Amino acid sequence: MPLDFNQQVERNLLGRELERQNKIKEAILLYEANVQELFEGNFPYDRLLIIYRKLGQKEDRTRVLKTAIYVFENIVNKNRPDRDVKLNKFKNKLLKLNQTK
Repeated sequence: MPLDFNQQVERNLLGRELERQNKIKEAILLYEANVQELFEGNFPYDRLLIIYRKLGQKEDRTRVLKTAIYVFENIVNKNRPDRDVKLNKFKNKLLKLNQTK
């Protein structure tokens, strides 16, 4: 089944609104759906990293970072202007996370 980019964007927007309403678990579900579908933008990865950091969930942060790195290395168009910057950002975050106890 082809992925619907507009549906993924709607999930991101609704997730952000749910966060504003302090409905964190519901927001996580929406962002995680986009991560599972390998969304080609940084938004759901960034939001989950913030949420999981606040919740102290290092394993989830590691998983999200690895997925983001995979997406930006293998799926995002290599000619996209922000690709390398975002890829390096995720790689650096994973490196720092792995250096923490």
